[in-house]
Amino acid sequence: MMRIHFLGIGGSGASAAAAIAQDCGYVVTGCDLEPHNEFTTQFKNSQLLTGHSASHLTSGKVDPDLIGVDILAITPAITSLDPDNPELMEAEKLGIPILTWQQFLGEYLTKGKFVIAVAGTHGKTTTCAMIAKILEDAGLDPTVELGAIVPWWKTNYRVDKGKPVLSDPERSRGRVERYFVVEADEFNDNFLHLKPDIAVVTNIEMDHPEYFKNFEAVKKSFAKFESQSKKVFDKPNPRLIKFTLKIPGEFNVANASLALQVGLALGLDPKIIKKSLASYNGVGRRFEYIGQFNRAKVYSDFGHHPTEIKATMEAAREKFPKSRILLVYQPHMFSRTKYLFGDFVKVFRQISVDKIFIMDIYPSREVDTGLTSSPKLVEAVGKDNVLYIGSPAETLEKLKPEIKRDDIVFFMSAGDTDKLAKELVNLPN
Repeated sequence: MMRIHFLGIGGSGASAAAAIAQDCGYVVTGCDLEPHNEFTTQFKNSQLLTGHSASHLTSGKVDPDLIGVDILAITPAITSLDPDNPELMEAEKLGIPILTWQQFLGEYLTKGKFVIAVAGTHGKTTTCAMIAKILEDAGLDPTVELGAIVPWWKTNYRVDKGKPVLSDPERSRGRVERYFVVEADEFNDNFLHLKPDIAVVTNIEMDHPEYFKNFEAVKKSFAKFESQSKKVFDKPNPRLIKFTLKIPGEFNVANASLALQVGLALGLDPKIIKKSLASYNGVGRRFEYIGQFNRAKVYSDFGHHPTEIKATMEAAREKFPKSRILLVYQPHMFSRTKYLFGDFVKVFRQISVDKIFIMDIYPSREVDTGLTSSPKLVEAVGKDNVLYIGSPAETLEKLKPEIKRDDIVFFMSAGDTDKLAKELVNLPN
């Protein structure tokens, strides 16, 4: 049995890859600064190691008969941001192969599978989940990796039952497939480790300026991804969706149209596809209803790009046309905030919400360069209803007096606002 150690197992994607690897027969361990979270509940405590130590690669804590690691699977940013990481250095010293977890997934976990990869600057998690649901409802039993908790699985992954199923277009020739639906991320060119049978590209915009120099570099990366895919769907046709979705927003109609096109390309019954999409009710942190605080409804969303903020708030206004809407936004990464500063200003000036509270920038894998800040962003917007609210520790206390009965409160970020939303609804009313 091969032992795979995941450096950064607490991440939404790495945890799913680790869980799938475990189901495939690999012995899995992993570490993170905070390894115990909603994405790692499927692992035993002995598999999850806190912090980083060279001993994680050599100890027999999981199984005394399994000393050592065969592959170290890392998060992509670790080599540039933490090159002196003790586990990374130990792996290099011992000659242990070092792969990003996306590389491991592409080279090991998807091998021999019919791969459907969903990429795009926005909407890839939702579209990936829609396609997975269609295949599941059609009895194609897919394995799935994506970056959010799927309510009907209660996890961010799904593993097939090991029995290949007949592919409808090839049924006459008796061809069987094992399907693997995967969310494909462009950061670090991660998606180039996949060679999809079907690639879906929801849209392309400039993002991840910490990796891509400019939009031309982004487009070149996506072009290479499409070139190594057998079939590509990258032109949503919303006219195909002639039925009502449970989730709001025109962008979700576009996502659903791409999912529908994939289902049709697989030869699935259009009635099954339609029924599946019509019953789709979303995934974690995508317009997710969390609960109530003082009779106000609280939502959490992963949006962290100006386009996502605009689209999600338009959907919120469409769903709640007469309600007072409050947006709590936490900018994600200094480089993104700096590069897209003008776009953020434009969106915050235009969106139809009643009050916007901007938190301190969530650093993620960066350090503060001092080139931009949330107070500078608020000042540039220059509107009385756009306010600086401070750190996560300060946010709830400042926010509570602002919330009125029947308000709609949106927490939006790829950072830790989801925790704040859940803390808020759990406070005594």
